Amino acid sequence: MKDLIIKITGTSGQGIISSGDILSYATARKGYYVTTYRAFPSEIRGDGKCYYTLRISEHQALTATGDTDILICLDEDTIYEGLNKIKNGGILIYDKDIVTEPKENKEDIITYGLPITAISKELGSERSRNMVALGIAVEILKNLNLEEQILKDIELRYKLKPKEVIESNKQALNAGIKYAKEKLQRKDNYENVKIKSTGAKLIMSGNEAIGLAAIAAGCRFFAGYPITPATEIMEWLAKELPKFGGKMIQCEDEIAAINYALGASYAGVKAMTATSGPGFSLMQEALGLASMAELPIVVADVQRCGPSTGVPTKTEQSDLFAAMYGTHGDCPKIVLAPMNVADCFYQTINAFNFAEKYQVPVIILSDASLGPRRECVDLIDFDKLTIVNREKPELKEGCEYNRYNDTPSGISPISSPGDKYGEHVITGLEHTESNAPTPEAKVHRQMTEKRFRKLETAAGQFSKAKTYGSDNASIGIISWGSTSGPVFEAIDAAKEKGIEVQALYPRTLYPLPTDWIKGFVKNKDVVIVIEANYNAQFKSTIVERCTNINKGTEVLEFLKYDGTPFTPEEILEEIEKVAKIQNEKHEILTNKHTHF
Repeated sequence: MKDLIIKITGTSGQGIISSGDILSYATARKGYYVTTYRAFPSEIRGDGKCYYTLRISEHQALTATGDTDILICLDEDTIYEGLNKIKNGGILIYDKDIVTEPKENKEDIITYGLPITAISKELGSERSRNMVALGIAVEILKNLNLEEQILKDIELRYKLKPKEVIESNKQALNAGIKYAKEKLQRKDNYENVKIKSTGAKLIMSGNEAIGLAAIAAGCRFFAGYPITPATEIMEWLAKELPKFGGKMIQCEDEIAAINYALGASYAGVKAMTATSGPGFSLMQEALGLASMAELPIVVADVQRCGPSTGVPTKTEQSDLFAAMYGTHGDCPKIVLAPMNVADCFYQTINAFNFAEKYQVPVIILSDASLGPRRECVDLIDFDKLTIVNREKPELKEGCEYNRYNDTPSGISPISSPGDKYGEHVITGLEHTESNAPTPEAKVHRQMTEKRFRKLETAAGQFSKAKTYGSDNASIGIISWGSTSGPVFEAIDAAKEKGIEVQALYPRTLYPLPTDWIKGFVKNKDVVIVIEANYNAQFKSTIVERCTNINKGTEVLEFLKYDGTPFTPEEILEEIEKVAKIQNEKHEILTNKHTHF
């Protein structure tokens, strides 16, 4: 076994997320690759369900949303939700003191009903159940040698808490280990699990990767308002940005946040904000101001279920329309879509480079599946990063400075307040090259063309679309963002069954170089567009327009909008359905030809 999926489930207040975080950090520090998926309810406290999935591997795992090897349940409901997704030979661990034995137990899994609450009560607190359960799992997987590192990570996680908190968590972990070692009658063979440690690596969430990249790119100002699931970006930068001479301000709302960031950008500082759907809606007018005033700014939108308040802690890819077309008027902008945690880092570097070079707002579309997800990332060589700064004008006494000089590239050198001879005033009104407000038709046409010319110039600098799978495949998948992991794993699984599939993942969604899609569909009989939204937003805006050129390509859609991420298993099932239909069509055509 070279990788392993562990899922911990329960309700709010049971420490599900805490125990999962401790396990994931300890596992990464032992040199294993780790990928996680966290889900929790919108309520701060209550009966909402929490899930923490952790995948441990000796290679870079693409997703943690597949079927489970070990399921640890601290409440009754989540047993029945997860029971049918345990692999053959997998383990179910549940607290028999408060959970009844599953009536519909699968014959091909190993079940351990253990006195987790009783052990916790002996220690003086039922709140330690999560660490007792974690200790049992650590002993079951003793070949991974996690015990010592988890004890260290308990100290790290609770270092600001009273000493008693640290000690009580350690005692609970050790109690679970002791019970499993002395009293658990083993029926599994997981003590033989051996996953190769592959050395030092980083572990971070998608949100943390965005924050780290922002600092590396030279961002020194962040303004934001707390909103799930983007708040972690603000919280991380609040701690780290001051170390680099930067400032973070928590604003009264998202309208203030983006305008603060625009003010900082006008002052010559690289600036960003981060939000989710409701806050992104409030930012639309200011995004138009950024486009009209040609002010660099980066906005991270960590998407969640909508519309309105929606389901704050669940995932969707439903802000694409808003990102591409939301602002009124013809508004040039760039929209990027990272595919995984590492890509969150590198796409954020690109976002700042594009914003500074082309003086446009750049939107990073992450989501609630990718933003909070932690993954291992290979060590980053910061010295090899390319960092772009805005072009400054040559300012001389007696020479007029035209802030919006109509250049062949559309890019006008930009001065900052305090630059001698570079004084200028900006507004949201249409303006001449010297920024004199005017309603003149000729000028509006000229300046609109100038602003969009920057995007034509930028298109050659976009990261190429990622392809995965066989170039000779007749079945194609086009998707974007966080769906990449389960899609790629489904393609690998399909190949093992003799089905060749190739995927295309554009990482720049607007303006999209359509040649990527046109070239991709040339040899495809059918293309499946996979998205986590109801309206097939990418398919209806981009893909259908491009594939219509190739009349022989059938375009299908596979959509999910229940708030949960795609799994490799459900994508593989869709691939098999499509492949079966394609084979039947081929047989019909072959038989017709033979009969003739």
